[in-house]
Amino acid sequence: AETPLRNFWISIDSSVPSVHEEMRGLPGVIKGIEKALPVFHEHGIYPSANLGINRNMGGLATKSIRRNSYSNDRDYLAAFFMAFRKAFRIFHDFVIGMGFTMVNNCYPMSIEDNGKDAGLNPVYAASSEDCLVKFSVAEKAALFKALLETLPEFRSRIRLFSPGSALYALHRQYVNGKDASYPCRGGIDFFYIDSKDGNTYPCGYRGNEALGRYWEMDMNALNRDMTCHQCDWECFRDPSELLGPLLHVVSNPLSLLKRFKNDGHYHRLWIDDLRYYRASGFFNGRKPPEFNRLRKFCMERKCLLLFLEQSRGE
Repeated sequence: AETPLRNFWISIDSSVPSVHEEMRGLPGVIKGIEKALPVFHEHGIYPSANLGINRNMGGLATKSIRRNSYSNDRDYLAAFFMAFRKAFRIFHDFVIGMGFTMVNNCYPMSIEDNGKDAGLNPVYAASSEDCLVKFSVAEKAALFKALLETLPEFRSRIRLFSPGSALYALHRQYVNGKDASYPCRGGIDFFYIDSKDGNTYPCGYRGNEALGRYWEMDMNALNRDMTCHQCDWECFRDPSELLGPLLHVVSNPLSLLKRFKNDGHYHRLWIDDLRYYRASGFFNGRKPPEFNRLRKFCMERKCLLLFLEQSRGE
């Protein structure tokens, strides 16, 4: 196809076709997508499946998990973790079976959680106060851990955007109640541009901080202090985490070495992410996957699964 388009996303909300179609109001759309994917591939476009993590993603298996069905938080969170870990596995199998060669997982965004107090105001219409995407702090910790444990099984079978280092950092952040991830670089290296008027924002959720039209911005006047931990929007959060150590080594190499020494799990996941992103061709949606390059991540699966098992209690 003669287009400069690099990546094309198709939202899939659930591995249960009827659930996705009911949520979107589009009966039969899953079969339509399955028919369309080979056509895109023939024209050199490889769309990515995009999961907005929600309580319906596993159908009844995840929708039915409720706190009031359990006598204590521990039992509930254990059941929640197991249900969503299984749902992530089924979902990735499902989109592979549909014919997708790339997949992304969008972290749940419910601005009501902390956004009103933090001054967030979404411009990008991908947040909601609906219970469908609203998760507690403990539930988010379990979600990120469940997705992290899904990566080794599928990285050799489909180009999977979600970086392990970002998921690990977010998991630790929600478990420990303090910032464990690098600050977001939204408004420094990444910007959200509203297509309706060309106005630019540090990200799609900081609508109170309009920077004017992109082509009129003075890049030298931007505040380059990295302090934002206000949300988990993976579009900016994930690349910020991957870039974090590279910038850290320039500004304070001894501090980075200390961090890696104190948290070998994070160090290993970050190095593995860099290797995987390169093997995935940096997720170029105009090229097919090179499974011969991805296959080595299958050989490392048992080793990484053992590492995750050892770190599960931390």
